[in-house]
Amino acid sequence: MLINIHTHNPEKQDNQQIIYNLIIPETDEALETFPDETIPNSWLSVGIHPWYINENKQKLQLEKLRQLAKNQDIKLIGECGLDRLKGASLPLQEEIFIKQIRIAEEVKKPIIIHCVKCFNELISIKKIVRPKVPMIIHGFNNNLTTAQILLDKGFYLSLGSAILQENSNAAQILSQIPHEKLFLETDDKDVSISELYEKASFILKIPLNKLEDIIFANYIEICT
Repeated sequence: MLINIHTHNPEKQDNQQIIYNLIIPETDEALETFPDETIPNSWLSVGIHPWYINENKQKLQLEKLRQLAKNQDIKLIGECGLDRLKGASLPLQEEIFIKQIRIAEEVKKPIIIHCVKCFNELISIKKIVRPKVPMIIHGFNNNLTTAQILLDKGFYLSLGSAILQENSNAAQILSQIPHEKLFLETDDKDVSISELYEKASFILKIPLNKLEDIIFANYIEICT
């Protein structure tokens, strides 16, 4: 089975299991009806994305997350995290991120992380909060030095469509990531998870079925 650890596309094939991401909305009306539809036979993640933090509605957003986090279909908390280029002020992002970590700790579920140019802050928060739940950085496409620092701090790395580009950071570092710390995802890109598995199998020089087993085992390790 192909595990797609993070996607915004609810469609899947028979040989796939997706983690479909729900983003907590930022308005009263949307919060009241969220989620307004269910996706049958799907595993989900839910979180307050740093782009959509509403300073005036943050308590309602967090309460909605706390309610949903207990649902058995919710497998991960997030995506949540830090973004220096977009969204609420960084201090507010850090505050809301820490509160989401606390919620993840309460329900004992892994965290899927959005991080843009804030890896120092992310590492500092992990050091201070000391969460016991696994933390996965999604869409990782940075250099090997950054990857090694994050891996040394216990983070998992999820790679996306960037591995299809031969000269991307993601493609270059893939073979340096310990297999037990690796995930693959489609995020919001118009690519299939099978295409990413095939490319990763080629780069890593391991059979496709073995890669499927590795990533499925990683999922079982962190989510059960």
